[in-house]
Formats: sequence, C-alpha cells, structure tokens
Amino acid sequence: MKNTVLLIALLLIFSCQKDEKSKTVEPVIKIDSREIAKEKIVKLSDEEILKIQEEEEIKRSQIVRKYTVSKKGNGFEYKVFCEEQKSGLINFPKIEVLKSGKLFQKLETEKDSTLVLHDYEVSFSCDEDWNFDGSKDFKLIKWVGMVDQSYYLWLFDEKSGKYIFSPSFSKIINPVANLKSKEITSSYHAGPTTFYYSTYQFKKGKFIKTHFEVEGEED
Repeated sequence: MKNTVLLIALLLIFSCQKDEKSKTVEPVIKIDSREIAKEKIVKLSDEEILKIQEEEEIKRSQIVRKYTVSKKGNGFEYKVFCEEQKSGLINFPKIEVLKSGKLFQKLETEKDSTLVLHDYEVSFSCDEDWNFDGSKDFKLIKWVGMVDQSYYLWLFDEKSGKYIFSPSFSKIINPVANLKSKEITSSYHAGPTTFYYSTYQFKKGKFIKTHFEVEGEED
C-alpha cells in the first residue's frame, strides 16, 4: 500500500514539472534593423564619390529636347536655338541672324551660362535701343529668378553693320531703359525689407554704374 502511494506521488510531481517546462517561453531576441543597416553601409573613397557625382551630372545634362524660337524685325529674322537638358535647364547653343533668308551673323553665348528652367521663360527682343544711339539692339534672357531677370545683349553697330556682344549689360538686374535721361535703371530686393537701386550709363563701350542706393538694410 505504501509503495502504491509513493508511486502515485512521484507521478504527480513529474507531471507538474513537465507542465511547468511546457509553460516556459523561450526569450525572443530582437535585432534592431538600424544596426543591420549600419553593417551594410559601404564607405566610399573621395575618388569614388567624385565619380558618382560626375556620372549624375552627365545624366542630368543630357539633351532631351531641341527647338527653335524665331522673330522678325529690323529687316532681319532672329532664330534662337534652344537645348533642354534632363535637369530642365535650357541653353542657347547659337543664335542666327538671317537677312533675306540667308545667314547674316551668328551670335553665341558662353556654355552653361544660362539659368532658364522653363520654355515659357525663353524670351528675346529686337526693338529696343539700350545704348541710346538710335539703333535697335538684340536682347536675350540669361537668368530668371523668382522675380528678377538678367539678359544677354548684343548692340547693333552702325559702322560695321554687325551686332556686338556687351558683357557689362549681363550684370544689370531687371534693367529698364530711361530714354529721357539716357540711363539704365535697376531695382531689386533681397529679403522682405532690403531694396537695391542702381543707375547705369553707357560710356566708352561699357555700361558703367553711376549711382547705387540701399533702402531698409539693417546695420
């Protein structure tokens, strides 16, 4: 009888231990994905980084569209050849001035000197006199900002009968010709409260700044 009771007691103890073991949950080890990402990061050399940047620049500078904008005036036809890059930047590889349907003069801009990002911003004029000599000059958009612009300018020279590029004009922001005073005025603002005003005169083949004023600039 005693042996039977002892056997039953042992069976109960073994059964309880088995149940406890079955209830034991193995600990779950969580691995931070950020730690794995750090291990996968490959350190690049300066040369490799430069090569990647150059490849990206080549892709962005690929020509995706070519078109021509033309206008007639002064007995000429002006044709501006446009190239749009993958980045959206538009360059003017050449400008042709035609007379009676034949090439009269070819005008050029410095490569990648243009900052025009939309085809509707491409504009030029051939009916304005910017150096006040009585001849109509050729002006082409160069740079377009949020509210400001600058331009390329070719002055028509009566003696040679050709257009001559004026580098100094491209530095003038938002130029406006004042026929009475024979001056070019420029006004623009930097920030909400600072305004810049300049006046230019054409002297000895260049546009010279003759007046400069700042309003609202903090000391």
